[in-house]
Amino acid sequence: MRRFLVLAAALALLAGGCGIPDDTDVRVIGAGPSAGFAAGNDDQPSEPPTRQAANDPATLVTNYLQAAAGDPENALNRVKAFLSDDAKVGFEAGPDIRVIRLTNDLLYTPGDPEVSFSALQVGTLKSNGVLESAPESKPAEYKLKVSPIAGQSGFFVTDVQQQHVLLLTDTALEKFFLRRTIYFWNSDNTGLIPDMRYMPRSVPRVQQPTTILNWLVNGPASWLGDSARGLPNGTTAPDNVPAAAGDTLQVTLSAQAVPSGDGKALERLRRQLQWSLGELITRTLQLKIGNQDPVGYSGLDYQDSNVASRLVDQPERFVIYSGTIRRLASSPQSGEAVPVVKIADNKGFSAAAISASATHTYFAAVTGTGKSRKLRVAVARTGQQSDLVDVAGITGEVGRPVWAVTPDNDPGGAIGLVTVGGKLYSFGVGGKSAPVDWQGNPGAIRAISVAPDGYRVALVAGGKLYRTVLDTGGDTLSMSAPETLLPPNFSSVAAVAWSSETYLAVAGTRADGRSAVMDVSIDGALTYPRLTDIGKETVTDLTAYPANPLSPEQNSDSESYETAGDAWDVLGEPIKITAADLAGPAVTPQAGVTPTAPFFLD
Repeated sequence: MRRFLVLAAALALLAGGCGIPDDTDVRVIGAGPSAGFAAGNDDQPSEPPTRQAANDPATLVTNYLQAAAGDPENALNRVKAFLSDDAKVGFEAGPDIRVIRLTNDLLYTPGDPEVSFSALQVGTLKSNGVLESAPESKPAEYKLKVSPIAGQSGFFVTDVQQQHVLLLTDTALEKFFLRRTIYFWNSDNTGLIPDMRYMPRSVPRVQQPTTILNWLVNGPASWLGDSARGLPNGTTAPDNVPAAAGDTLQVTLSAQAVPSGDGKALERLRRQLQWSLGELITRTLQLKIGNQDPVGYSGLDYQDSNVASRLVDQPERFVIYSGTIRRLASSPQSGEAVPVVKIADNKGFSAAAISASATHTYFAAVTGTGKSRKLRVAVARTGQQSDLVDVAGITGEVGRPVWAVTPDNDPGGAIGLVTVGGKLYSFGVGGKSAPVDWQGNPGAIRAISVAPDGYRVALVAGGKLYRTVLDTGGDTLSMSAPETLLPPNFSSVAAVAWSSETYLAVAGTRADGRSAVMDVSIDGALTYPRLTDIGKETVTDLTAYPANPLSPEQNSDSESYETAGDAWDVLGEPIKITAADLAGPAVTPQAGVTPTAPFFLD
């Protein structure tokens, strides 16, 4: 399910126009929204430890590297509270916070005031909750001096080299911030694009709507580029959103939020707010624009504006066995035929992708071996089959294809992506292909994955992990300049897939040559371990079915990978997929023939 899946529902809801009413009564539409949009462990403390909480120099430095967490307006004061009076002189820093990942333990010799450590910059946390990725760099060495001060209790930082930088460890980022996802309409106004932000846990729940509205008014994160639309120019929010009255949260925005002449603007705005405010709306969103009368919304129809809300709990699963696409017996619809492809054509495949819209199912598969490998595609109405078409210009070293755009009722508008000899190409169902333009060149591309929204892209190139954005608005398909993400513990990244709206499943090789799989936040700062050691074989393919943002899960329950020609499930431990797991007629195991290239119907 890709970006155009929401279009039909959106058009149906908006067809009649949604201008601001002239009546004076608040109108309530439907039943209440569901909860579950903030991510984080509620057992975590909301405030970082103070200087007085440290009984030794190492603990003081540990606490110092957490002090910037919390309200960004007072971050500098919290950090300076750790400094001696002399160290405070000349220590000035802006609101930006440098998020670092320690690469070794704190080094401290009793009796010596110096404490040192090595750290890699992960990114820059802005006051709007965006963590901007950092340029690729090597770990830097940091040195501080810690001593007691005569006549005062405890220890102080008496000298710091970085006098113009606020530092925060990635562990403190996870501990003292909530991950909140806000949403912006895509450039076509057909669906919402997620934008992950960090909100200090110290922000009281009653003040969180105010913070979120300010984020929305100030626009999407810069890395999303022109793919995400900010609110109309001139839109302002109040300094304080009133506390919810009963089950109703009232939000007021200036008249510029709904431009005159756009009958669909109010409807888009309220859906954007319902998704962005999430569980902070216990039942009804009461939206007031300028001096107009408020309108109440409390239905679940807003969910259709985010295609990821249609992701199912149990996806349909497939593998390739002896060149044939087979369903897995544990998968839903295991007794059904493979979508789209005819039985006679289901042979000779080495990799495949199947994606469904509300009206059609899209198929792409790689056939042949070596230099004779090629890409074949097909599209059919849901439940029907179609002939395969060879894609011109796609031969040789062809990677696993992915579908990025799968329209309803317009198969000609479908867009797929595939690597050929380390370069990226787009293709359609008609058999045409074209190279994808780049604003930067990260090197030979090994793996690519597209988020359910159809715009955000993760890729692996040159052993490194990147994020970028797909631009379909010009005459040719293009990508924004790729930004490097820095997952920990990997000396080289091998594969990537979307685990949820805000997390990536990433496979790579550790410094000791062993492979592992972990989930990494879309900014590369936070990690969730999946399989810490899966052996010496390099992962050649990784697939995942993303978690639905309406579910309580932050990460996918369905991830699979391939190493050395064998397919595995990512569970509490690696579980090999064997011929016994295939649906349909039983097969006689053959030496050297095992299921490969696992994938999901997305």
